[in-house]
Amino acid sequence: MSGTNTFYTSVLKNKIMRIKLYLDKSIPENAAMYYEKAKKLKRKIEGLKKAMKQTEEKLKKIKQEKPEERKKKKERRQREWYEKFHWFFSSDGFLVIAGRDVRTNNAIVRRYMKEHDVYLHADIQGAPSTIIITEGKDVPEQTLKEAAQFAGVFSKAFSLGLGAVDVYAVKATQVKTSAKPGEYLPKGSFVIEGKRQWFRDTSLEIAVSYDKEKKRAFSAPPSAMKQKHVLIVPGKTPKGELAKKVKQRLEEMFGETIDINEILQVLPSGRGDIQ
Repeated sequence: MSGTNTFYTSVLKNKIMRIKLYLDKSIPENAAMYYEKAKKLKRKIEGLKKAMKQTEEKLKKIKQEKPEERKKKKERRQREWYEKFHWFFSSDGFLVIAGRDVRTNNAIVRRYMKEHDVYLHADIQGAPSTIIITEGKDVPEQTLKEAAQFAGVFSKAFSLGLGAVDVYAVKATQVKTSAKPGEYLPKGSFVIEGKRQWFRDTSLEIAVSYDKEKKRAFSAPPSAMKQKHVLIVPGKTPKGELAKKVKQRLEEMFGETIDINEILQVLPSGRGDIQ
């Protein structure tokens, strides 16, 4: 019967236990196999008990919360349309938006930019399309400088640790979304025609603050920030760790718990430091 299996039936405390034995294995090998199975089953049971305990604790915590607290957690704050981009309001009240990636760069130019708007871009590969929404109004020099700084901060120049970068501005009508015949235009790129207005050595500083009324963090060039804020410059602290430090500072300033994701959304990519 070598190589076949058989079953061994035992009666233990009025309970029948049926064990499958493998005749091609020795008694110690059979015992070792069942011992390993028992260990795996024990680990699964312990994991299940732990998961059940964690679930019970969460349910207990939820039951202890007041109804208004549970409602507050479920409610998500209403976001403005421009919050899908990097954004700020200039010291003259103009809305400025900048892309977060190729998709939003395209959307800014193709969907949101109007003929009277101003387009800005840092003179470095890896920079967002940035526009000043003018609504047909003349743009003051101060707003142009702030928008240039914003365009520079959210470019690759910040993550490279540069202290400054050149930025140019043109009219919306100078931005072309298609290449000339025989030329190739990479996705997310645009052709700029005509004269550019340059903002040389634009410093890469950004101020981060919190709007208690709208429950949102926001960032802007320091000259456009009208309230308490934390100043960020290129540095050595990883973005996640920097966000935690900014969160702590803002919570001390405003006496309110702030979602760290709100802060991560308004910080530039790369490492930075609190000035």
